[in-house]
Parts: sequence; structure tokens; C-alpha cells
Amino acid sequence: MTSLQGLGDSVSIPGASTEFEQFVAGIRLYLRDYAALNRLIHGQETNDRMIAWCVMDAISEFNGTPPLVSSLTFDGFMERNLQSLLRKGTVICILESVGLLQTRNHLPFNDGGLSVSVSDKAPMLQSWIDRFRSKWEPEVKQTKIAINICLLYTSPSPRDRSAYLVCRLLLEK
Repeated sequence: MTSLQGLGDSVSIPGASTEFEQFVAGIRLYLRDYAALNRLIHGQETNDRMIAWCVMDAISEFNGTPPLVSSLTFDGFMERNLQSLLRKGTVICILESVGLLQTRNHLPFNDGGLSVSVSDKAPMLQSWIDRFRSKWEPEVKQTKIAINICLLYTSPSPRDRSAYLVCRLLLEK
């Protein structure tokens, strides 16, 4: 097997923390997006900046999903051990982006009974997106609900304290 060039290379994203860069490198490893493994394309399919953008997009989607009481930063995902959830959201974004590119560049060709198609992976990508989304969406809802319940139990505010008491009464029944 050919050596995985780039596997040991560090990610360099200006202004990003080491932990964020390691997460981006982990996404690349999960996707196996290395030049040595991409036999049909030259180099990597998704660059580090696009992966970083997709991480931020996944965080934005998480924070925009109801209930809207809580929101997390990248560090919040890491502190709560939610790397797997963030990875799923990031991969969904990457696959959607690659799918858009594949759709835009799709070129079927037929000559004398010989059919050739270029950039025809969109249906396969959509299948993967659907698989990841079917796991991502329920996990996001469950996580947001759990975080919001925890916020009720740890809130020092008198306003939230009454909600805490109501919540506690409901949970005890």
C-alpha cells in the first residue's frame, strides 16, 4: 500500500486553536481524504479551510435548532464530549458541498452505444447524507433537551429557580 502522504502533516488554519486544528485533521482522517487514497481525483477533495467552515456551519445548525435556550461554541462541544455529534454535522456539510459540485459538473456522454458519465456521484452522496442526517437530527434534539434541563438545575437566577422547582416537581412524578 502506498504511504499516506499528508497523514502526518499538521493542519494550519490562521487563528485556530490546536484543538480545532486537530479536530479538522480528525475529520480528514475519518473521510480518508488523502491524495494517496484519492485515485480518481488529484490531491484532496476538501481543503482544510472548507472543513473548518463546515465545522462552524454544523455548530451554527446545532445552535439554530430548537429549543433555542442554549448554544455551544466549539470548545463547548469538546468540553461536553460531543465530538462525535459535531463530526456527524461536519461530514453532512462536507458531503452536501461535494454533492453540489458533483451535480454542477455532471456530464453524461453517449456515443455509438458507449455511455460515459463524469461527476455522477450525487445519488450516492445523497444516500450518505441521508444516513448521517438520520443520526444527526435526533441526537441534536436529545442533546439540546439534556443541556437545557441541566441549565435549569444549575441556574442561580431567581427567575430560573421557579422553573427549576416546577421542572423538579414534574420529574419526580
